[in-house]
Amino acid sequence: MTREELYEKARLLPATPGVYIMHNKSGRIIYVGKSKALRNRVSSYFAPYSNHRGKTRRMVESVNDFEVYYTRTELEALVQENQFIKQFQPRYNIKLKDGGGYPYIKLTNGEYPEFSIVYRRTAGNAKYFGPYSSHHVARDILETVRKAFQLPSCGKSFPKDIGKSRPCLNYHIGRCCAPCVKGNVSSEEYKTLTSRAAQLLKGDGKNLIAQLEENMALASEGLNFELAAKLRDCIYAVKKLSDKQQIVCSPDVETDLVGIYADDLGSALSLLFVRGGAIVDRENFFFGADEIISGPAVVSLLQRYYELRGYIPKKIRMNYELEPSERALLEESLSVSAGYKVQVLRPERGDLHALALRADDNAKQQLIHKRAAEDKHKDFLVSLAGLLGLEVVPDRIESYDISHSGGDFTSCGMIVLEHGVFAKKKYRAFNIKTVSDGNDLAALKECMERRFAHDSDESGWEYPDLMLIDGGIYQVRTVREVLVNYGLNIPVFGMIKDEHHKTRTLTDGEGEISLITRQDAFVFIYKIQEEVHRYSLSIMDSKRRSAVKKSSLTAIKGVGAKRANDLMLKFGTLENLRTAARDELLAVPGINPAIADAIIEHFGKEQDENNNRNVPRD
Repeated sequence: MTREELYEKARLLPATPGVYIMHNKSGRIIYVGKSKALRNRVSSYFAPYSNHRGKTRRMVESVNDFEVYYTRTELEALVQENQFIKQFQPRYNIKLKDGGGYPYIKLTNGEYPEFSIVYRRTAGNAKYFGPYSSHHVARDILETVRKAFQLPSCGKSFPKDIGKSRPCLNYHIGRCCAPCVKGNVSSEEYKTLTSRAAQLLKGDGKNLIAQLEENMALASEGLNFELAAKLRDCIYAVKKLSDKQQIVCSPDVETDLVGIYADDLGSALSLLFVRGGAIVDRENFFFGADEIISGPAVVSLLQRYYELRGYIPKKIRMNYELEPSERALLEESLSVSAGYKVQVLRPERGDLHALALRADDNAKQQLIHKRAAEDKHKDFLVSLAGLLGLEVVPDRIESYDISHSGGDFTSCGMIVLEHGVFAKKKYRAFNIKTVSDGNDLAALKECMERRFAHDSDESGWEYPDLMLIDGGIYQVRTVREVLVNYGLNIPVFGMIKDEHHKTRTLTDGEGEISLITRQDAFVFIYKIQEEVHRYSLSIMDSKRRSAVKKSSLTAIKGVGAKRANDLMLKFGTLENLRTAARDELLAVPGINPAIADAIIEHFGKEQDENNNRNVPRD
C-alpha cells in the first residue's frame, strides 16, 4: 500500500483504545504500538504533513500495511502491546531479553535461619533482599556477607545436621562458625549473626557498625578479648562491604532511578537501585539505532521490565519527561502489578534530583564506553575488510563447520559474531537430515538451504556481511551455489588449515589470501575456526550420546524408540534408570509389569557382566 492509502485506511479507524501492528512488504511485523485513540495515533504516521526523523522515518518508509486490535481501556492496550512485543520481537521496538527472572537473597525464619538465592518471592515469614541484576551479583553479595559473619556456605541444614560430621576447612581458617559441631553455636547466637547479616543486606551498615563497636567496647571492658577480636574482624568486613554501597541520600529512601540517553546512533537505559539510602546495584540496557525510544516506548519498556523483575518499589524516579497521561498510565499499570500504589516521579531539587541526573549521565557514559569498545573492534574489522577486499565492513560474520562420527549423527554448527564479538545467543544448530554417508559437501548444502530459507527480517536470522566456512575451495563453491539460487551476494571464504590444525590461509574459491604476515587477522580467524569447530562437535556429540542411550534401551524386549525416550525423560540418566524401583518404572506411561521386569533383568545382567570383566585373570 502507498502512504496515501495507509493514511486513508488510518482515518477510518475509531478514536478508541487499542494496539496497532505495522507490517513490511514481506508481511513481517516491524513495529507494535498502543494508543488511547487509534485513529489519531496511526494516521499521524502517514499524514501528508508528517515530518518524521531518524528511526521513525525509516520505520514508516518500511510499512506496507497495518492491523489493529481494539481494547476497552488504555491499560488493556498496554498489556496487549507488551504481549505482542515479546511474541514477535519487532525490529523497531525497544526490547528486553527475557531470562529466568531476577534473583533475590532469601532468609528463612527457622530455629537456624538459612540464606539462599531464589528467583521468586513466595508467601510466608521469610525475608527477601533484592532483586539483584544477576545471579553473579547476588552470589557475590551473599558470599561476602557469609564471610563477614562467619556463616556456613556448605549447604547443610540445621539443627538436622548438627553433630553428624566434623567441621570443614572453612571453620579451621576462621570463615565459618561451625554450627555443625554440637554445642559450638547456639540457636540464639546463630540468629544474632543472621540478623546482623540481614541488617547489612538492607543497606543499614552505618547503624550496624555502631552496634558492633558498642558490643566490642563492652567485651573489652569485660576482659572478653576473644569476643572483642571477633567483633573487630566483623566490623572490618562490614565496613569493607559498606564502602561498596555508596551512600547517596537519607537512610529511609528506597527507590529506583531510571536514566535515559538517546541519540541518532542508539540509546541506553540505566537503572540505579537505592535501598537504605545507598546504591546497592545497577543495571544497563542498550538499544540499536532502529529501536525507537519515546514516551510511549518508555512506558511500555518499564512495564515489561518490572513484570520480569518481580519487585516494584513504591517510588520510581526519572528525569525523562513523560506526558501526564503517559505517567498516569505507567503508575496505574505498575500499581496493578504490585498490589499497592506506585508513584513515578520527576524530582525537581535536592539529592534525588541530582541522582536522577546522575542516572541519565550513567546511561550516557555507559553507552559511550560501549561504543568505544565497539570502535576498537570496528577498526580491526575495517582492516579485515581491506585485506579481504570487501565492499562493506563485516558487522555480522557467520561461520559454519560440519561434524559427524563415522558418517553418523551429521550436524552443522553456525556461530555468529556481531561487531567482532561472539554472539552466542544467536548460534544455531542444524541436524542434517538428508546425509548419512559422511558427505560433508552435501551436508553443507543442506545446511545453507535451511539457513537461507529464513528471511533477513527474522530476529536472529539477519543476513551476514561475511561468511567463513571450515574448509577449502569446494566448500566455498558449494555455499556460493546456494547463495546464487537465493539471489544473494554475500562474500564467502574458506578457512584452510595447515598440518598443525591452524588456519593457514583463506580462499575465496579461486585464489588464496595468506595470514602469515597479519598476526591480528590470523588470531581472529583462528579463534573463529576453533569456536565453530567446538560448537559443531558439541552438537554432534550430544546427538551421539542421546542415540547411544536410546539404542542400549531398545535392546530390551518391549522397549522401542518411543518408550526409550519416555524412560530417559522420566529418569534423566541411565544410572537413575538402572537403580529405579519396579514401582517407579511402572509409573512411566506404556511400561507394564512384563516390560518393567525385562528392564530390571537387563540391567542386572549388565552388572553381572561388568563384575565378571573386573575379576582378575591368571
